[in-house]
Amino acid sequence: KGLGKPSDDKSCLIVDGMGPLGRDDISTAPIMEALKARGMGCSVAHIDGGKCIPEQLALIFQHKQQLRVCIILGWGSGEYDFGCNEHDGFRQEMVSWVQDKGGTLIVQGERIEYAAGNWPQWFGLNWKSSDYSRTVHTRNENHWSIPWFAKDKDAPKQINAKSCMIDGVEKDDILFGTTENSATFSPVPGFGGRDVKPDQSTFAMSKCGNGIVAFFGDVNAETSTIATVAIISQKKLVGVQNEPTTC
Repeated sequence: KGLGKPSDDKSCLIVDGMGPLGRDDISTAPIMEALKARGMGCSVAHIDGGKCIPEQLALIFQHKQQLRVCIILGWGSGEYDFGCNEHDGFRQEMVSWVQDKGGTLIVQGERIEYAAGNWPQWFGLNWKSSDYSRTVHTRNENHWSIPWFAKDKDAPKQINAKSCMIDGVEKDDILFGTTENSATFSPVPGFGGRDVKPDQSTFAMSKCGNGIVAFFGDVNAETSTIATVAIISQKKLVGVQNEPTTC
């Protein structure tokens, strides 16, 4: 077993099945619908187990010339990493696909430093897992994407999500993050209204070489999060030009 065969050769690939619930992640269908609403199709590759997954993903990054966006769901959420972290060829092909070929990599997960093998470090990023709670994340109007992101009619100004947040993100790379006034939300007495430290992020995005690397920690596929994923995916596909940056 390994990756289920993608249905066709679209420009966007969703990889799911790494999370604790297996294939058909909670975010898969909403993201597909959001992309479809924007006239975009995507292939879905399901991880069903096995040790050949890194090789298969590496081949996709190397040979699928049409691929512009890759969304990996649950990376760091499940019990296993499926061998991805120890596979140099997979790491090298992913980094090259982003930095040299201009790919957009969007990752959702829980524990960056666990099953995800500190994948941000592959791109020179210092993103680390931090708090897990529901709070409001405010859009950073100083983020480098704002000139085009904020113009989209579906672009949210806030994301209210139960999220595996990250810190260590450069301020210009925090697309949605906490502020000095952030507090937790919870129906359970005693868990709501707690202070949340600022500069944590539920959605971070960085320019890396010719491409983009992004992370979101939302575990409930909130509408605002899904809209953000779709906007970023579509804008890159229609040729948004970013100055090459070394992560």
